[in-house]
Amino acid sequence: MIARVVVDSPLPHLDRPFDYAIGESLAGIVQVGSRVRVPFASRLSSAVVVELSADESPHALKAIKSAGAVPSFTQHALDLAAAIAERYGGSLWDVLRLMAPARVASVEKLDWEGMARQNLDATSVAAWRGVSAQHGLPTAAGSRSAWAAPPANAAAAPAEALLAWALAAIADGGTAIVVVPDARAAQAVAAQAVAAGLHRWTARSGGHFVLLDADDGPSVRYGSYLAAMRGLAGLVIGTRSAAWQPVPDLTAIAIWDEGSTTFSEPRAPYPHARTVAAMRAQDTGASFLAAGYALSADAVALVEHGFAHRVGTVPARDALPRVDIVGPERRVREGGQGKHWMPGSVWAPLLAAARHGVGGILVPQAGYASGLRCARCSTWAECAECGGDLQRSSGEGTPRCRECGSEAAHWHCPECQGYRLMPAGLGVERLAAQVAKMAPDVPMVVSSSGTGIVADGAVTSGLVVATPAALPAVADGYGHLAIIGARVNVGEGLGAEYATVRRWMNAAALAAPRASRGAVSVVGEVPEPVRSALVTWDGWETGAEDLAQRQQLGLPPHRRAMRLEGPPDAIDAFAEAAKGLSYDLARDAEGAWVLSGRGVMPALVSAARAVAVARSAASAPPLFLRVDAVPGT
Repeated sequence: MIARVVVDSPLPHLDRPFDYAIGESLAGIVQVGSRVRVPFASRLSSAVVVELSADESPHALKAIKSAGAVPSFTQHALDLAAAIAERYGGSLWDVLRLMAPARVASVEKLDWEGMARQNLDATSVAAWRGVSAQHGLPTAAGSRSAWAAPPANAAAAPAEALLAWALAAIADGGTAIVVVPDARAAQAVAAQAVAAGLHRWTARSGGHFVLLDADDGPSVRYGSYLAAMRGLAGLVIGTRSAAWQPVPDLTAIAIWDEGSTTFSEPRAPYPHARTVAAMRAQDTGASFLAAGYALSADAVALVEHGFAHRVGTVPARDALPRVDIVGPERRVREGGQGKHWMPGSVWAPLLAAARHGVGGILVPQAGYASGLRCARCSTWAECAECGGDLQRSSGEGTPRCRECGSEAAHWHCPECQGYRLMPAGLGVERLAAQVAKMAPDVPMVVSSSGTGIVADGAVTSGLVVATPAALPAVADGYGHLAIIGARVNVGEGLGAEYATVRRWMNAAALAAPRASRGAVSVVGEVPEPVRSALVTWDGWETGAEDLAQRQQLGLPPHRRAMRLEGPPDAIDAFAEAAKGLSYDLARDAEGAWVLSGRGVMPALVSAARAVAVARSAASAPPLFLRVDAVPGT
């Protein structure tokens, strides 16, 4: 037998199958989807078998040196990886590398053939269908939906609704995948599943659902991957990589908080989890759900283009927290108390909530302060090496550049030659120190990437001071949540208003409902669209307005974009290969932006990929491409 393999290589022209002989010792072990080690370019390289052939080779073939005990990919997984690679103009190996975790030999030696799937009880499935319908989520097979969710109050995600939708979809078999932005949301959905009587899959006892958690050790992670690929559990819960987790019979795939930037894979070929989920739903006929408290322009576009339908029910007023915007005019009316970063009208109810339950203070900036200024003339302190902003990790810490990390222990002001620095703006740690002085008798915890992230449910009383991504859920929701320094970050470019709404709605969703006197105070200057979305809990309109702006400008998702980076002659070669196609080309010093209609982009990607392969084979300066890139980012 001959094994045709794809090898681990960054060179585009080597993204093709190579033939290798299968020695007697590996006969029956090497299969389609096996990860193997082969001699390639004078060294041992990793590879994946994509085909077995009984044809005779006219040339002497090198032999495979070693192979995994069980295949890491099925034929379906290879087909899925090839489809992703084709859409994003990447190599098959790069997608396979993203798809499967590292091999663990001891896991492969388990008796996989003797394991069986644990199916759900028919009675419980019927109940879950009812729960899904209560949330306004469709249960019909093959439905495609976009859902702007009501607040969950005490969890990082509306776990009950997501779980109900997924379990209803696999009532008659198949597999459902729930993709969430982070480990906290994954744990919330998994905890809901356990509370419903489901068991997490383990190699020893099996189970109803697989949790793909990067914090697990390599053995658990690889075992969970193989179990999901073999269909040993009907439900898969995980973060970004779960979007391309191979399963034998995909029935439904949901992506929660679909506007999160964590869904964009930072490694080549840079697939986006929402796009891959939609691709899989379209190719397999599986149900699809894009959901979040605030839906992005991309999710709204799926509805506008007819791919999905808007679903959900209008939440009752008492189920929503009361949202109060404390803007500049109101702070002026409050006099001296309004000038403080914590206005008196916000501090009093916040303190009361902390004494009778849990109150929260949300700070946009991590660290000690937003930046540093000269204490003499207030000039902004910048790095002498790169011009980036200087910051301190504590009140007495050495100034360090936020961009390049260089220390600035001997900084002097370029304007007045002063050497003393003062903090500018409030970071979460500096604000927490002030809160501790303002309420010394109230217990307080700080949750941020720098101080450590507090687990959901760990706080039962007092105050929580946190950054947006680190705000822990608490039982029954926050009695009062204060968002300090709320504003639209213009540095986020087009879509900044949507990003602001999503950030604050995700936080406000953890507050107690109005019926339990839950409230959210947003302290800062926010535009009217942001104010309206927060007060009325409208997770749709901001994304729709963002989409309308992009349509006027001819930008994604109205059109598709591709970024090319390479020398001018590489861009010229692409223009020649794409002759006859309708697109816009905007050149710059590093390469070019390509914008086109959605139907034309696949042909443009193929043309760019062909140029990249040809230049790689000729050892010419490379052409790099990134499909569905966003101009301005």
